[in-house]
Amino acid sequence: MGGGAWLAAGCILSAGTAGRGDAGRGVELRAPLSLLQNQLLDFKRRLSAHHPCFSVFTRTPSNVASADPGLRRSLQLPCVFEMRKTIPLSNETETVLLDVRLQLPAAGRPQAESLPADTLPSFVVQESSVDVLQYTDEDIDMLDCRISPYRTANAQILWPGRELRAHGPDTWFTCTIKHTAGKYAATAFLVQGHGDREHQPAGQLHQGIAEQTRVSAVLAVRTRPPRVRSALGSDAALDCAFAADPRLSAAARWALRRSGRRERRIATSSGGRAELSTEPHGNATLLLRRVEIGDEGTYICAVQAAGLELEQAVQLQVTERPTVTVNVNSLSLVEGEQQKLVCDIRNYYPADIHAQWLREPRGAGQLPDTVPNVLTSSHRQSSNGTYSSSRFFLLTAALRDNGRTYTCRVEHASLRAPIRRSVTVAVR
Repeated sequence: MGGGAWLAAGCILSAGTAGRGDAGRGVELRAPLSLLQNQLLDFKRRLSAHHPCFSVFTRTPSNVASADPGLRRSLQLPCVFEMRKTIPLSNETETVLLDVRLQLPAAGRPQAESLPADTLPSFVVQESSVDVLQYTDEDIDMLDCRISPYRTANAQILWPGRELRAHGPDTWFTCTIKHTAGKYAATAFLVQGHGDREHQPAGQLHQGIAEQTRVSAVLAVRTRPPRVRSALGSDAALDCAFAADPRLSAAARWALRRSGRRERRIATSSGGRAELSTEPHGNATLLLRRVEIGDEGTYICAVQAAGLELEQAVQLQVTERPTVTVNVNSLSLVEGEQQKLVCDIRNYYPADIHAQWLREPRGAGQLPDTVPNVLTSSHRQSSNGTYSSSRFFLLTAALRDNGRTYTCRVEHASLRAPIRRSVTVAVR
């Protein structure tokens, strides 16, 4: 079946096969959004009649009202079970994707009774030492959930309250829930004991995943938001929180990862430039004081407990607002006289910037014209890592320019709105 295959029993999707050329490439669709939405809904209705695993959960666009309740109320979340497997008689691997459900503890009623009557495999979280809901409570349409096996190389994890068994170790999974608008990301360890495997309902669908897989959540780590933007010289707080069995000693550490460089562990100290928050218990927020451009990169919050380690990444982006000036504020010229107009843009970061000279219209409701033949200087980098450049052109005065306004318009990642600096021209 090539790079993709459907098995109706559990809707198992194999995709992304390594080394198969164009098989893993995506297809770009170009059509009006409303048309695509209507086609997708019609496709789901027709597919649901033949494939029951598509009849339980559907996702709606974020700008369309959804009847789905929050996770704390529904206690059910559509997830994707994701695992890598080796293709027989080959060194290649492929990703197997399986639609599943995450069922959280339901206070006051048996969990088996709260599950819908369908064939969708479920990871049923029993009463656990970690409350997953303390980190994730949103409309389920705003949550992306992935569950994956966690390999322990057949080693027994010594976890409080769990017995060592000679006939087989526990089975471990990681469950990652991300907010699709980037508000937070959380990962938890889920464990299934050997006894739970022996008593799980029959009807195994795929390599250890049964119709009901009963697990417990024992360690969770959350960051919010996963992307932080900080101005040069300001303080930045990189959020990280964790929850673990209170009988267990858990410790957090931070490291900085940058492309092409070795991972650097962050040394923290009270009053230093990097300080680790420890209060309240479970808080591992990293405070970076007087942020420098060299601080930019991906920060990893790693929490270790009983031989297990969970990581969450926080991307720190350093920005600095440009200072924009023009060489004159107003001009009085004789027809035919020439004047160089310069827009000077200084001390910005990152280097990517968009600047242009515009010739403003005389009447309201008209769009400005872009000035042609504008020259750009090369970037100049200062000792603190910020950049400077300029945009300039030669204006030849004409009577039609009398009373005209020329504007330098600058857009940059550090700005919520463009910066505008204008020059009014009088020609006689």
